[in-house]
Amino acid sequence: MLGFFLISGWSGSNPLLGAPNRQTGLEHLQGKIVVLDPGHGGGDPGTVGVGPTTEAENVLAIAWELKSLLERYGAQVIMTRQTDASASAGTQFDGERNGQLAARVAIANRSRGQIYISLHNDWHDNPQIRGTSVHYYKSQDLALAEVLQEHLVGHTKAVDLGVRRSNFYVLRNTSIPAALVEIGFLSNSEEARLLAKPSYRLEVALGLLAGINAYFAGEF
Repeated sequence: MLGFFLISGWSGSNPLLGAPNRQTGLEHLQGKIVVLDPGHGGGDPGTVGVGPTTEAENVLAIAWELKSLLERYGAQVIMTRQTDASASAGTQFDGERNGQLAARVAIANRSRGQIYISLHNDWHDNPQIRGTSVHYYKSQDLALAEVLQEHLVGHTKAVDLGVRRSNFYVLRNTSIPAALVEIGFLSNSEEARLLAKPSYRLEVALGLLAGINAYFAGEF
């Protein structure tokens, strides 16, 4: 990443952003360690919807935007994948059943990460369905899920589909507070179009940034 403004192509002002050495309300990110998990990758594109980009492409781009923002405000970021590659490639889990998922969990559990956030896009047989939801499994995950949903929906103005308890592998097996974010539906033409746009991916990242900051500030 060359830098926030160069990568995103975003310009203008945003109340969340400012010089890192000034009071911006984002000081709670300083020194925190965040594990970001862009879903799918490699031979697994995830959902291939009605838009020009796949789930794997979208969430990787959002993760890079969010990583840049978090690091701008003093957080350390660990990513389960940084390119269009399987998270299990070159690991002991490569080729195993659920190997991609096991590799992601292992990265989180072996790190010094304080929270784990898995990024995904959703799909529904009804193309009119749209919106964002956040999923959790363990009781320790709930506060993170709630604050991420609140700020993501508040920032992007997406339809609020709520916080749901879900038995996903990565949520069930991570030892740190964990949330899985379903950002829009690739079966919905409008959301699929938005998710392919760098400007919207940045807005998603800004919403998640605010949610992560609020979590560490204890605002839940």
